[in-house]
Amino acid sequence: MDQPRTARGRETRDAIVEAAASLMYRRGVRATSLDDVLHEARCGKGQLYHYFSGRADLLAAVVDHQLQGILGHQSRFKLDTWSGLRAWFESLVERQQGQDYCGCPLGSLVAELLAEDDSLRDVVAAAFARWQQELTLAFTRMRETGRLAPSARPDQLARHVLSSIQGGYLLSTVHRHPEAMREALNSAFEHARESRYARQSPELLRP
Repeated sequence: MDQPRTARGRETRDAIVEAAASLMYRRGVRATSLDDVLHEARCGKGQLYHYFSGRADLLAAVVDHQLQGILGHQSRFKLDTWSGLRAWFESLVERQQGQDYCGCPLGSLVAELLAEDDSLRDVVAAAFARWQQELTLAFTRMRETGRLAPSARPDQLARHVLSSIQGGYLLSTVHRHPEAMREALNSAFEHARESRYARQSPELLRP
């Protein structure tokens, strides 16, 4: 549906989406009813259906909300440098611990979202494609600035990093311990570093 035209309308819609995203992240998609969302957002059912055509429409908005949160956090780091990439990885481990091992804000919802409504598959796929695109751009800049070899494949590196993040989130959530996630991201970092020039040079390998 179209975005609200007034500031008040946008605030109400945002409150509903934020409430749904928070509850679904902590409880799960199936365990969160529309009544739960309305109670958390302090909104009425009429407001919900004014801004969303139904539950699937709200779930699509939750996917976008979680993606924007991920990209917003990610933008705080210079991912086109090795030090920035390492700092981002470390922050992901810290956030997983700080959020009581709830998993990836986006990835943890995927299985339930697709089980509930297969029409959301394209929405979820587009969200992950956008996330991967941002990582691909960072690795492309690394290649352009000599931090990666000309033969490096930014798209493949981005996929590997994203897969490592999701796997790390999953295993650390299962074990409720950060080590699996730390190991997965360390492996992704080393894999990316292998795509540098074979001959190390201060001019080519900037931090």
